[in-house]
Amino acid sequence: MRPAHPSRRRIATVVVAAVATVLALNGAATALPSTAPEPTAAAAKAKIRPQLQTQLGAQESPVDFWVYFDAKADLSAARSIRDWNARGTAVARALRQAADESQRAVRGELTASGVAHQSFWATNAIKVTGDQALAERLAAKPEVSSLLPSFKVAPPPVIKGAGRQAVDAVEWGVADINADDVWEQFGVRGEDITVASIDTGVQFDHPALARQYRGNKGDGVFDHNYNWFDAAGACGGAPCDGDGHGTHTMGTMVGDDGAENRVGVAPKARWIAANGCCPSDAALISSGQWLLEPTDLNGQNPDAGKRPHVINNSWGTTTPSDAPFLEDISLAWTASGIFGVWANGNNGPGCRTSGAPGSRKINYSVGAYGSDHTIAPFSSRGAGQDGEIKPNVAAPGVNVRSSMPGSAYASLNGTSMAAPHVAGAVALVWSAAVSMVGDTEATRSLLDGTAVDNPDGQCGGTDDDNNAFGEGRLDALALMKQAPRGPTGRIGGTVSDAGTSKPLPGATVTITGPVSREVTTDAAGAYQSGALPLGSYTIGVRKYGYAAGTTQAQVREGEAVTADVRLTPQPMSTVSGTVTDGSGHGWPLYAKVVIDGYPLGPVFTDPVTGRYSVRLPGSASYTMRVTAQYPGYRGAQRTFELGGADLTQDAALTVDESSCTAPGYRFSGVGEDFDDWTDTGTRDGWRTSGRPGWRFDNPGYRPVPEGGGGRFAVADSTVGAGKRFDTTLTSPAIDLSGDASPKLTFRTSYYPDGAGQRAAVGVSTDGGRSWKTVWRQTTDHAFGQVTLPLPQAANRADVRIRFHYQGRDAWWWAVDDVFVGDRACRPVEGGLVVGFVTDRDTGAPVFATVSRTEQPGDTGTGVTTPADPALGDGLYWVFSSATGGTEFTARASGYQTATATVPVRADAVVTRDWSLARAGG
Repeated sequence: MRPAHPSRRRIATVVVAAVATVLALNGAATALPSTAPEPTAAAAKAKIRPQLQTQLGAQESPVDFWVYFDAKADLSAARSIRDWNARGTAVARALRQAADESQRAVRGELTASGVAHQSFWATNAIKVTGDQALAERLAAKPEVSSLLPSFKVAPPPVIKGAGRQAVDAVEWGVADINADDVWEQFGVRGEDITVASIDTGVQFDHPALARQYRGNKGDGVFDHNYNWFDAAGACGGAPCDGDGHGTHTMGTMVGDDGAENRVGVAPKARWIAANGCCPSDAALISSGQWLLEPTDLNGQNPDAGKRPHVINNSWGTTTPSDAPFLEDISLAWTASGIFGVWANGNNGPGCRTSGAPGSRKINYSVGAYGSDHTIAPFSSRGAGQDGEIKPNVAAPGVNVRSSMPGSAYASLNGTSMAAPHVAGAVALVWSAAVSMVGDTEATRSLLDGTAVDNPDGQCGGTDDDNNAFGEGRLDALALMKQAPRGPTGRIGGTVSDAGTSKPLPGATVTITGPVSREVTTDAAGAYQSGALPLGSYTIGVRKYGYAAGTTQAQVREGEAVTADVRLTPQPMSTVSGTVTDGSGHGWPLYAKVVIDGYPLGPVFTDPVTGRYSVRLPGSASYTMRVTAQYPGYRGAQRTFELGGADLTQDAALTVDESSCTAPGYRFSGVGEDFDDWTDTGTRDGWRTSGRPGWRFDNPGYRPVPEGGGGRFAVADSTVGAGKRFDTTLTSPAIDLSGDASPKLTFRTSYYPDGAGQRAAVGVSTDGGRSWKTVWRQTTDHAFGQVTLPLPQAANRADVRIRFHYQGRDAWWWAVDDVFVGDRACRPVEGGLVVGFVTDRDTGAPVFATVSRTEQPGDTGTGVTTPADPALGDGLYWVFSSATGGTEFTARASGYQTATATVPVRADAVVTRDWSLARAGG
């Protein structure tokens, strides 16, 4: 969307040797010898991810890591297989054959060498325990694509909900999504559908779950073959749950004890389970693999026909992440017709807090709301991967009552509690609309289109699709009303450019008639509706830069009607400009530009030039909002008209003078908050003297002075000097040259004990040789902020402040947030340095700290830029108060420190990129 600066934009040329593997879903798969040449030593080392390289270099003992292979099974034809058993068998067979052929040589070598390893086919990888030499040997194999460290995930932490005096016959969350209305109006409760969970296990004989367990053969007989996978090795031959999380989530999907504990959404669906969450990454992956093709208790006789229809995943990374955990298995589930549901995480209320795998585009994730229909504070917000709106939808997740081990019930809070509401709703709709079983894309569209809009702009998005609620609140009744429950047909077609006939990917296709659907065209411009009830439909298509188009189609039983649409391009104009600092420095700013009505997301300026450029349809009015990506600037908004011609829209952003945190600006004066001071001593030119001395570790556990925070200075009788005091806290020299009306402000808590003590604040303008008292306190308490004019210090270059506490029978005096000056936010002479830090061997981003060598206070730290697709991670910026040739140092954990001289220019941006070598490399 903007011109690429040569030193800012990374253009990676990746040469991938063709993996000569021909795979087919019917099982006729042939793996041919790889024609890829042996990689060079540098290329082989680049396959080992930096985190793993650090682990291997830091530990003498072997470490666990993953070896991934290039070969991928082609599963694209799976969706055309209508038979459930045949579809699952074909997917599993193709995955197994791809893994077997590509892993064969490496598995043989590992076995012959006695190396501990575990092979997987659902994701083409082997988990290995070994050292650096083994990793480098495996990386040199042409069939190996990458080596990654072992990883850990966990169920999102949940909080116990509030207890209630009375139990609802139908739990509030079940009723809130109208699942009970589905039972009554449609007579559907999840019959013939099997749900599953990867969780902590399940109490299989819980009164609310025993009847629904697929292993329950009646009359007290249970068969756990194909119904239970003990990935954690904790339960043996029968399902168990030592945690409670898995029993609770399963209850929300299907729980019903036949009496007053109707806690589940789909109480006549069947369930199976794996306890893969979350003792290890291998347990997770083996659970996902087992659910594609369940086996007996001995791990033998796999049968893909016994796989579940829906899998609930109330787990993920406990910190915000877009990492592709379980990505291959998620894709395999979808190819096999399994609908996966994911918790979006409990890292809220901040934005960009979604956890993987829920944050990934391919996964359908769920946020949590309370009974008042407000988003839960803990519920993670988007955006997710590549700016994707996350969560996809929201469901009840506060004070959700469900089953617990010990045949008990409890109320819990979390997106873990919200996700199984969606899993249960999918079971309901697939039970009623057989034509939708396995059609994951149409099901996602149906969930999105029937959700109740819940406007929430705190993290971006629109009223009907935002990063708090996603598409809105889950509504099972609306979902059922829109489902094709009788005879069905389908609509498909291609969207193309009316002038060039070029296919148009990413177009939004809205299908309206007896029911409504919204789908998106694929890379070839094609779309498919999924199953639709019979009748007449209008197909509306919209794509940015084109006039909307429509056509009509008649859906007949068992037929797939073609409805192509050609769109006419709209005249476009270029809006461009430069965003700069408007408070004194005038330098270009790295900024985000959001234009209402522009659907492709925010546009970002170049960090070096401040330039942006965007193409917009002409003859329209637009509102533009500009936000600096550096702290301390105020945003700007403006409206402009396009009349068919190109337009320049510059913006100058001003600093927020109340905080004065923008780079290159500071208050005129000197402040000290004592927040990171040690217990005693001298720091930053401040010094203590006398008896017993000022302390910063709060030995008497006194309250923080009103309005303050963190540590503070205190003279306290509890330090062991009795109640006899004579102690001073003195500031360093303060240069107030140019300050015509300086003030002293500080926060105080003064507690006297009788009349035998005195607190005094003095000021010196001659280097401490003489002092003038400007504030005094004896028997009266003093709290809050004190502001004192210092006319005697105006324009003086050597000003000092002294806090003096003395007397007998004293108690304590606390001081915080001292500031001397006029608090005007003014520019400081200097310039900005920006750039990227990368790994010298792999080119991967490194999050480093870059600072002036002689002035560590001028420091910048590398940041991520996830919302800016044109900018790689590892960007840093640092303000330098020195100009001309200035030495900087770059530091990062696990890397050698590097130094370089940068020609800093006043009121300008200069660039410096760093390529760091690994420590010991």
